[in-house]
Amino acid sequence: MKYSKFNRAALSNAFSFYARGLMYPYDELTHELQHIFRQVEKNIENAFDNTVASRILDIVNYYQGEEMKTMQAEYTRLFTSIKDKPPVIPLQLGNWVSQQDLTDLEERLFDVGVTVYSGEFPDFIAHVLEYFASILPYEEEVWIEDFFHKFLQKPIPSLCKAIYQKTTLGFYKEIAKGLHDLIQLMGEALDLPDID
Repeated sequence: MKYSKFNRAALSNAFSFYARGLMYPYDELTHELQHIFRQVEKNIENAFDNTVASRILDIVNYYQGEEMKTMQAEYTRLFTSIKDKPPVIPLQLGNWVSQQDLTDLEERLFDVGVTVYSGEFPDFIAHVLEYFASILPYEEEVWIEDFFHKFLQKPIPSLCKAIYQKTTLGFYKEIAKGLHDLIQLMGEALDLPDID
């Protein structure tokens, strides 16, 4: 199965879901995650889509079981710099890729007008995932595969492993497992021969 065989709408919504899951929790996020899940669910066309949707439903259920203040405290503990100390887990892609790849990413993002968002860096992982989600339905397959292999396939599973090991909340464990599985499924599918 090559990328051209993927359901682009479902895949795009899935990456958007994980982007939101790695942002600071806020009250409206519950509704946004449920809405994105419904978009994924409406676009199920094959076993791959079903697997992705099932994992997202698990995450939505974990999210609804967590207290907002607890989630905000855990996000801050894991992902925020405090008093000149780096975060436990950095959410900038530059911490997970080579300097050369980071320069390439910054050039690509600058070319399309992605700059600093509300004091965050352009390589903030949630922004990179959201950007990838936004281009999935439109970009050429070669470009998508290059972006995936260079910026997502290796660094995101490393990030997910760190989150899974260091979080105390089920929600972040599920986000880590789900995003890791999505990257693995897409990588495996891209490696299979194209069958017409």
